[in-house]
Amino acid sequence: MANIRGNDDDNRLNGTSLADKILGMSGDDTILGHGGNDTIDGGEGNDRINAGSGHNRVNGGSGNDVIDALGGNDVINAGEGNDIVRAGGGNNSITLGSGNDLSISGSGRDTISAGEGNDTVRAGAGNDVIYGGEGDDRIFGEAGADRIVAHEGNDTLNGGSGNDTMTGGEGADVFVWNGGRDRVTDFDRDDDTIDLSSYARFDSWSDVRGAASQVGGDVVIRSGTDHLIIEDTRLNQLNGDDFDW
Repeated sequence: MANIRGNDDDNRLNGTSLADKILGMSGDDTILGHGGNDTIDGGEGNDRINAGSGHNRVNGGSGNDVIDALGGNDVINAGEGNDIVRAGGGNNSITLGSGNDLSISGSGRDTISAGEGNDTVRAGAGNDVIYGGEGDDRIFGEAGADRIVAHEGNDTLNGGSGNDTMTGGEGADVFVWNGGRDRVTDFDRDDDTIDLSSYARFDSWSDVRGAASQVGGDVVIRSGTDHLIIEDTRLNQLNGDDFDW
């Protein structure tokens, strides 16, 4: 185990194969964790952090950082700034900060919190839980059975190819249906839209109306083995203006 500390210059800091503690301080640093379960803090500056293959804890700090984590189960806090976080195949916990951030994940079961800013989240192939923040976020669940909760802002929620649950929160949100067995929990006809442009089987309101039915308090749109459940909605109140083609 090594305790590695940078200074105010632009440092290149290398960890070992053990569980290291690495602090970048100020400056635009390059930090390589290598093996081991490392604790890395980039500090101030626009840092490039490669956490390595262990189960790591990474804090990007302030600045516009690029953080790469490989196959471990990592805990990542991007910090302030417009950051890029790329996580590998582990089950990761990712918290984005106050900037306009990009998060790209792999095949693990990740929990991602977008935070402030207009963020883009691509959650990868696992069964992920994704929380939006205060900005206008673009959230892609991609493969897997994902749960997306967007919170504030005018957000775009795209569950991807799995069986997903999408909650838009406040704002004028767009729910994208790509097939699968998806659920929209809080559709608001006054503000929200359901985007069917990625689903080739529907291209008009008459197509949707013919495939839709009222099931209790919900609207269910069925096509083959796919269905979209729109909770707490009356079919007789929907029309073509609620959808994009």
